[in-house]
Amino acid sequence: MTFHVGIDVGGTFTDLFAVNDVNGEVITEKSDTTPDAVSGVLEAIRISKIPPEDIATFVFGSTIATNALVERQFSPVAFIATAGFTDTLEIRRVWREHLFGWRWERPKSLVSHDLRIGVRGRIDWTGREIEPIHLEDVDVALEVMRLRGIRVAAVSLLFSFLNSAHEQAVKRYINEKAPDVRVVLSSTVNPEIKEYERASTTVIAAALSPLVTKVLSSLQTRLSDCGVRAALQVIKSNGGIMSAESALAKPLEMVRSGPAGGVASALWFSREAELPNLICVDIGGTTADVSVITAGQVRFTQQANLEWDIPLRVNMADVRSIGAGGGSIAALDGAGRLTVGPQSAGAWPGPVCYGRGGDKPTVTDAAIVAGHLDPRHFLGGRMKIDPIRAREVLEQRIATPLGIPVEEAACGVLRMAGVRMAQLIDEMTVRVGLDPRDYVVIGFGGAGPLFLSALVEETEAQSGIVPLNPAVWSAFGGLFADIVHDYARSCLGDLEKVDVDELSGIARELTQLAAADLTTDGAALEHTDLRVGLDLRYEGQSHEISVSLPGWPPFTKQQLKQARSRFDELHEQMFAHKRSDPCQIVTLRLSARAHRELRLPPRELPRGGSSVQESYTSVWFHGHRGPLRARVLERTTMPVAHTLEGPAIIVEPQAHCVVPPGFQAVIGDQGEIHLKRVVR
Repeated sequence: MTFHVGIDVGGTFTDLFAVNDVNGEVITEKSDTTPDAVSGVLEAIRISKIPPEDIATFVFGSTIATNALVERQFSPVAFIATAGFTDTLEIRRVWREHLFGWRWERPKSLVSHDLRIGVRGRIDWTGREIEPIHLEDVDVALEVMRLRGIRVAAVSLLFSFLNSAHEQAVKRYINEKAPDVRVVLSSTVNPEIKEYERASTTVIAAALSPLVTKVLSSLQTRLSDCGVRAALQVIKSNGGIMSAESALAKPLEMVRSGPAGGVASALWFSREAELPNLICVDIGGTTADVSVITAGQVRFTQQANLEWDIPLRVNMADVRSIGAGGGSIAALDGAGRLTVGPQSAGAWPGPVCYGRGGDKPTVTDAAIVAGHLDPRHFLGGRMKIDPIRAREVLEQRIATPLGIPVEEAACGVLRMAGVRMAQLIDEMTVRVGLDPRDYVVIGFGGAGPLFLSALVEETEAQSGIVPLNPAVWSAFGGLFADIVHDYARSCLGDLEKVDVDELSGIARELTQLAAADLTTDGAALEHTDLRVGLDLRYEGQSHEISVSLPGWPPFTKQQLKQARSRFDELHEQMFAHKRSDPCQIVTLRLSARAHRELRLPPRELPRGGSSVQESYTSVWFHGHRGPLRARVLERTTMPVAHTLEGPAIIVEPQAHCVVPPGFQAVIGDQGEIHLKRVVR
């Protein structure tokens, strides 16, 4: 077996990246994403012509979990809570999305009132039982579930993160009375303080569990049936990977599986190219995803919102998305203003130029009309594109109502999409104290190279980079990601007064959990990098900052002082001030990272003297009154150190890189394209 295969199932396309570890051959392919996700994967393998029996590694990433949550296409769940607290999911935090907005419609609760059942029994804030659990109340929940045909229960009882005895008793009771019911406990999924966030996270995990089980089980079966003997591995939300068995036990960790593959790729490139500061922009058919790597480390977040005030807590790479991909629909709003996204044409019917029945102009259609995409080279020439129909619909829907030429309308659509992406980059850099001028923007995904120069211009970043095989880079990342598991447990207390022995004991308990998960994934604890962190806040605050805790247990007071100093630095960076107030520990976190040895074999790249294949075409750019004569170059024929100035279009089978006037493109030592502003 010689091939290592990475798969990324996106909203529009399913991407495949494969490398042969014997001869260094690289294969990339795309197929349409299918509703069941699995058929598209098998189709990508088929068209790649890789013998299934020769696949040694198979890593799978997907947006199926995210899409199911956004579209509310998940299994119904019964919510079992402490009596008197079943409406936690409805009351929430009573925050307004817009502070001064007079219209306020909250998202629908994840679980309806009739499926929220209370159970008597009480653990207090110290973890002490003050009322025994009344298991007869669980019978009410089971009867409701039986009548409604529900087979998943989310259990979140008060203070179970301190003492899980009551939740464990409920699970044992359900397993005995109704063994076909799946039970998800908050003390297992998210043993952290804040009752509503813990309950919401538990419900989301329970709702995703049947879907993840169905997809992964089907994928394992069908891969085996077609001859793939490699064990299935899954990209996690934190940019690491895990075994399929771990994914089935932890469905929540697949929420950002797809975008996290791009983060893993960018981390690999950051190390290989010695570029510690990267702004990563992954632009596909449906969304543009942005993440930031600073000093060689990706930024993580422990909480995201599924919708306004519906939180999800899991350690994940901080990837934020907007609906501005190649399939995003361009339209005029009620005031006649141009809008782009968030609605997408998806893969079916897709952009109008695909000829599949789409009738609304998209970013891809605009790129065709403006000349930024060459129809002759779309998907390597395999896919027939209809530029005439794209022009007609853009003229009818956008240009004529605005009274402007159709090419100008196309440039406006591209400009609008680029500005929206730049605003997201601003949100993730400037607004948290980072200067984009200290960063390099790396653009990937099918449309990443298309917008890269515009994003460099808008953000004033140092430069832009297009890696090799950008259209399948998220699939590439999973092959070089480490096995990573994250754990957390709340332990609220004053940092200066905390019992360091108790803190050390919690770290050791989490280490035991890590050892079990690593064994499942085929790794050993003794070969794993273990790191401890603390969520800290000033007394009276409601938000925390995660700080690395130096060393390993047993901890000392000196280590805690170092953590306090680092917290003050980060707080000042993020909020422009620090305080002398007492500091509190909220949660202890453990990260376990087992490094993998897979390396990308050396690749033969064109060198000096190679014949560069090029032609010419007319391209429209924003800010220019007419078309410009631009060179069209085949990327695979461009040698290392080859330099050209825009306007130009660099084409490859699955992506087009736009080099506008005022920019220079240089081919780097690893075959990457460097885009830089020309200083005259």
